[in-house]
Amino acid sequence: MIPINMEGQKNIRDLGNTVTSDGRRIRRGKLIRSGRLSELSDRDESFLLGSCRVRTVIDLRTMRETVDRPDPQWAIVEHVRIPLLSDDQMGLSIIRSNGAAQEKVSILDTLINMTSGPAYTPKQYLTDIYRSFITTKQAQNATRRFFQTVFSRKDGAILYHCNGGKDRTGIVTVFLLTMLQVPWEEIAADYMETNVFVRPWLEQRLENLSGKYRNEQTRAVLRMMYLADEECLQAAYDKMCDLGGTPEGYLKQVIGISDFAMEEFRNRMLT
Repeated sequence: MIPINMEGQKNIRDLGNTVTSDGRRIRRGKLIRSGRLSELSDRDESFLLGSCRVRTVIDLRTMRETVDRPDPQWAIVEHVRIPLLSDDQMGLSIIRSNGAAQEKVSILDTLINMTSGPAYTPKQYLTDIYRSFITTKQAQNATRRFFQTVFSRKDGAILYHCNGGKDRTGIVTVFLLTMLQVPWEEIAADYMETNVFVRPWLEQRLENLSGKYRNEQTRAVLRMMYLADEECLQAAYDKMCDLGGTPEGYLKQVIGISDFAMEEFRNRMLT
């Protein structure tokens, strides 16, 4: 993959140059994975629309996330929302009761509260989410819609993203690379590559936590939110194999992607 140097988003890469099992390479300027786009600078936007020729943006986030941090709306781009999981499935409740009143709770506070007990850790939460990417009807239907969108776009680059660019974006990248016949070892290595770009930024944020957030629970939740975890990917892999025999079998048998569609996509995306 090819890192893209952005001012407002550290975890953004072009899938181009990734080598397949038969020695072909993914074309550059076709598929771009990213974290959220809400902090992009004017320079970032000009580069994505100009040099990268982004013409489709697929937002994999929940409704709450898109409202909290909306994507920039570019006139020459088709914007598509395909939430991989819902707010409820992610555990991202918007409000909590406070007596007769209700107050909005941040996503960070929601996740801290959810994983604060010894019976349910941040790691357990994230592992459950990865299994949900594979087993829930919501995620399966969203994956079908994602590929229907990708298959239908012929012009320019497709940029797809979630919040941090490593969980929902990561699993969709697994699906894409599987379909393009990239070996699993390379897929897993690419998934973990997120940490190379995100860890320096995250460690700086952890150093600068303030007030009630200066504790190990908050640090554990933030690491869970932004760092790739190989065991969580393995949990998703195991579920794909349970349901389809192999990751490619999962895409064929559960998601319903035909051999013809896969081959046509390979011919378009590989060189």
